[in-house]
Amino acid sequence: MTNPRTQLTTANGQRTADQKTAIVLSAGYFGFFAHAGFMRAVEEAGIEYCAIAGSSAGAIVAALHASGVAAAEIIETLLTIRKKDFWDNHTITALLGALFRKGRGFGGLLKGQRFERLIARQLRVKTFAECERRLYLTAFNLTRGVDETFTTGTIADKVRASCSYPFLMTPRTIDGCDYWDGGFLAKTPCETLVEREQPDRLIIHYLPTRADERSLHERNWTAFAMLEKALTAARLEIDQHRLRALGEMQEKIVWIEPQVPPLSPDKLSQGGAAIEAAYQFGRQQLAKINAE
Repeated sequence: MTNPRTQLTTANGQRTADQKTAIVLSAGYFGFFAHAGFMRAVEEAGIEYCAIAGSSAGAIVAALHASGVAAAEIIETLLTIRKKDFWDNHTITALLGALFRKGRGFGGLLKGQRFERLIARQLRVKTFAECERRLYLTAFNLTRGVDETFTTGTIADKVRASCSYPFLMTPRTIDGCDYWDGGFLAKTPCETLVEREQPDRLIIHYLPTRADERSLHERNWTAFAMLEKALTAARLEIDQHRLRALGEMQEKIVWIEPQVPPLSPDKLSQGGAAIEAAYQFGRQQLAKINAE
């Protein structure tokens, strides 16, 4: 099976002054640092976009930028965030209670409320309608078993829904439905944006899932490691099918895939390195595009 990442590297056709550009920021665990660095490169390249889509980590930066927060300010905020600012784990009593109930009612280690409040404070506006650019945020609807892309209503709760990483953060309930991480099935949420915007150029900033080279049986919580690897393979195949389904739009895709250091809640200090790596790589790739 052909890997779409190797064939979708440059935009096709002549650029025009009124070329309609849209941006997609992929899922990628703590990849919001890299996305912020990339958006700094977008601003410096003078690229004006009409719409932006994001999933999981990409949803955070997409929402902030679409609401009017400049990349430099997003970066400054991310570099000052500490684990305690979003880490609102359930009490030991609550965890033991869930264990006693055989896990019923337990959706994740974190409540997610502190994270949602943090996002709400950073946004320039509260709703999609108030954004400077059109915003698309994707989350996985657990209740209905489908991906869902939000384009209306309040923003902070939709970002939280898109970032509710399985077993780490409790799913966000919206209108009676529970939502999980947008990257669960939609690492690159393109379809709704493409259908509605019909862009002349689609720039995808893609953060690949970093593979653990150790044997599965050598890793902690082996069963979870097996599940993670299976889901990673499934997501990649789903991405490939989704991109092929875009048809002629594939020729208009600019695929930017930086290599950045791995990050986690306990490695936030490496965020600056991820920002710089994505920024520098983004500058190089966007310079090539503008030269065409």
